Amino acid sequence: MRGLAARAGADRSVSVAYAALALLAGDKKYSCLLARFYSVVLDLSLGACARWLGGRPEDVRQAVADPAVRRGLALVLEGLARYGVTIPQRLPAPFLVVWNFTNACNLRCAHCYQRAGGPSPDELALEEKLDLVRQLDRAGVAAVAFSEGEPTVHPDLLRVVSEASSAGMYTALATNGIRLADRGYAEKLKKAGLNYVEVSIDSADPDKHDKFRGVRGAWEKAVKGLKNAIELGFFTGIATTVTKLNVDEIDEILDLAEELGVDRVVFFNFVPVGRGERISSLDLSPEERESPQEALRGEH
Repeated sequence: MRGLAARAGADRSVSVAYAALALLAGDKKYSCLLARFYSVVLDLSLGACARWLGGRPEDVRQAVADPAVRRGLALVLEGLARYGVTIPQRLPAPFLVVWNFTNACNLRCAHCYQRAGGPSPDELALEEKLDLVRQLDRAGVAAVAFSEGEPTVHPDLLRVVSEASSAGMYTALATNGIRLADRGYAEKLKKAGLNYVEVSIDSADPDKHDKFRGVRGAWEKAVKGLKNAIELGFFTGIATTVTKLNVDEIDEILDLAEELGVDRVVFFNFVPVGRGERISSLDLSPEERESPQEALRGEH
């Protein structure tokens, strides 16, 4: 599955694997003889796997109709074709790139590793950001996640998300959720093609979260932002940095996630750098790190 199948525009090329998956989904834009052959092979093999796992072959075709799914699967297939099975699996391009979009932020979180506040003087201009998206596209990157500072405060985010999504990349956002409390802004992100929203919530207690995040009312807006994201059909998650302040709240945070209806919860280690250096005493001991794991083995 090496080599190029077709070109789209002046500088976009796609692999045989991608073109074969596109044909499987009914998209004939990148059709060529080799791609048609591999499309039949993939249809038979993926269909057999689906039946073996209790699914249906048509579910596979429906899944690869999503350009982001198609792109990720093609990257894995290209890695297998080029390198064979490796542990970890080698890929011809990064599967996921995390982009710290701006240093600007509308909160003052106690643990912020990059001391976010105002924008950095060397941040990329819009055209430079769009050129970076094109480079990621040409490299074959499957997914891009926009991360902190706080990406939603930057006026370029919607345009850049739209460009990345239009290129077929899966797009994700790590956010404090404040801007998503504005339903209109959340709808614009949906229209731009954003796939996944992950909101940071550090406590089930609003006052404790607000104190840690440095702005009163932050918890209420974060939860409202999550509710908007869920209602708009985003895949959603809660991200929690575990410290001595919330290590005993694992059950409560999971209960909140279940109550809201988010799809996943991610617990992060506290890394005492940046502003976090000032609160390094909140880092967990080895014994305390075992405590959340015991909680996760319980009824949740």
